Amino acid sequence: MTEAEETHKLVTDYIEMMCASDVDGIIALFAANATAEDPVGGDVQNGKQAIEAFYAKNAPLLQVELCGPICVAGNSVAFPILAELSMGGSKSYLNAIDTFEFGEDGKIVRMRAFWNPAEMRPQR
Repeated sequence: MTEAEETHKLVTDYIEMMCASDVDGIIALFAANATAEDPVGGDVQNGKQAIEAFYAKNAPLLQVELCGPICVAGNSVAFPILAELSMGGSKSYLNAIDTFEFGEDGKIVRMRAFWNPAEMRPQR
């Protein structure tokens, strides 16, 4: 498998793990000193422990689907998703662009999610 193919598989695995709320699987993708910024401009989660707490809180509320191409460049990847947020019996939707930067070992060292809370909507 090429690096690009491995990166595509990592992204599709991540999306599947998000939908299954597989926090342990998601955290295994990250380096020990990784950061996660979701959304960009919000709080930055520093280190696996903080990232795990973030996903443990948020993954059970979300279903995500890939809604465009996975773009690999150098040690980074960007991919568009449609996120469905379920809270209090209602669902909201938003489009986002997630990015990962990888370290030498192939682990995620930086995750960023580009989305705007004002763009949440009640329909797909």
